[in-house]
Amino acid sequence: QPLTPQQIQWVDTTLRALTVEQAVAQLLNVSQPMDSAQWLAFLEKVPVGAMSARVPTADAYRTLLTELQQASAVPLLVIANMEHGAAEWQGYGTNFPSLMAAGAANDPGLIAALGKATAVEARHIGVNWCLTPDIDLNYNFDNPVTNIRALGDQPARVAALAAPLIQALQANGVAATAKHFPGDGMDSRDQHLVTTVNNLPFAQWLQSYGLVWKRAIDAGVWTIMPGHISLPDYQGFADDPEAAPPATIARELLETLLRQELGFTGLIVSDATGMIGFTSRVAPAERAVAAINAGIDLYLGANPAVDYPALLAAVKDGRLAEERVQEAARRVLSLKARLQLTEQFFGPAPTAVEQASFAQAAQSMADKSVTLVRNDGRHPLDLPTGAKILTVTIMPTNTMIPHDDLTVFDEELRNRGFQVEHLLNPRSDELRAKAQEHDAVFVNVYVAPMMNLGTVRVTFSTFGTWGWRALFMEHPQVMYTSFGNPYLSFELPHAPLLAVTYGGDALAQRAAVKVWLGEIAPQGTLPVQLPTVKIQPLPQ
Repeated sequence: QPLTPQQIQWVDTTLRALTVEQAVAQLLNVSQPMDSAQWLAFLEKVPVGAMSARVPTADAYRTLLTELQQASAVPLLVIANMEHGAAEWQGYGTNFPSLMAAGAANDPGLIAALGKATAVEARHIGVNWCLTPDIDLNYNFDNPVTNIRALGDQPARVAALAAPLIQALQANGVAATAKHFPGDGMDSRDQHLVTTVNNLPFAQWLQSYGLVWKRAIDAGVWTIMPGHISLPDYQGFADDPEAAPPATIARELLETLLRQELGFTGLIVSDATGMIGFTSRVAPAERAVAAINAGIDLYLGANPAVDYPALLAAVKDGRLAEERVQEAARRVLSLKARLQLTEQFFGPAPTAVEQASFAQAAQSMADKSVTLVRNDGRHPLDLPTGAKILTVTIMPTNTMIPHDDLTVFDEELRNRGFQVEHLLNPRSDELRAKAQEHDAVFVNVYVAPMMNLGTVRVTFSTFGTWGWRALFMEHPQVMYTSFGNPYLSFELPHAPLLAVTYGGDALAQRAAVKVWLGEIAPQGTLPVQLPTVKIQPLPQ
């Protein structure tokens, strides 16, 4: 939708009134732990265009944003990473399953409900921009950061599901962001730690990632996020792919490919600029300048003490053209106009009926996503009431964001009359002994992408604790569930009964119990291709 004449007039008038210093500040997003007094003092010095903050409660968030918006001459964009619902940001609102669960459920109506719920709940607390959806194609099963955050690896399915999510978010007053251009999912590394590479030949990129990006643009997405990811074949680095610069500083990717060839006219926002995939390629004082010159309109996670003076100095000495600043600032202001921030900062509270419908849609998505990967004929399980069940959680304990143990799974079984005993990361000898005391054993493996792990393999289960992998050879009733990583079958190639839920939240745990006990059918279809071992000669 084009801006209205009134919105265009506001953008023009506001842009003309900005000094160079104020226009440069509009290109920055800052996310720092500050109270309201500190934020107000900061904004007086650096009137940034966008901010992010984590505040303990929804009421406190609204109070903070009310103060900051009222004190800002130009309304603030308020950014949050809400890939699976507003609950992802400080626990407020409805939690939905992962995007890959949405891919497995493959229901456009349910993913539109995710978009509406996220937008309504986000806008109520003052968030007007959600950094979702992730439209990467997870072709590499060893990719440690994309995994269940992506919708899958099938371009047509990803494109068909991304469109209603984008449109539902934006129809309900929140900007959507398609990410991470030119596309993650090819590399086995993490751009938090290194510049990653999309190593597809460009002709194949066009047929896969290119198709998804073009569909997102055609769906009307207002913003796109480049990742710290290169596309060497397009960039002229086919002979030395590691030398190709990431998209966040590559004008050929942002201006030529994304804007001129794919036709994107909206705002380009960088991925977080503290990642090593970015900081290892540009000196500190040059980072923001290089990004804005490359085509970034909003610099995410700026260090204002370094980046703001660096940009001003670059404008002064001509390394950053004032026209480029004006162009980017116009896109920032245009997004604010689209979001009607001059008229209202907050949206209405969701009604009780809406909240109930959001919760129902979230559970329905989880229920429809559960995928039975292998079945030796024992599903659905026939367990008598009162049966003794052992549940075993296998999960890492050294993650940056701690995993919660899968206790809802146990509660659901107890609610159905079963006797349940639980073990977390048990030693093999303990597990074997306990298993013999029970009628059935559920081995629940919870591994999800996490930026500091560098892998989604079960590397944390080592000598002395790996007996769970072959427990099916020692007990007749062992069931495996992957609560997260859909590729667990590669690590358990001989486990005869295996399901995937694409996440470890309460929704997924409830859905898994219902599927295992035959209360609902396993309706999910794999949104990714599972890896297999093939005979492969050495390269000549």
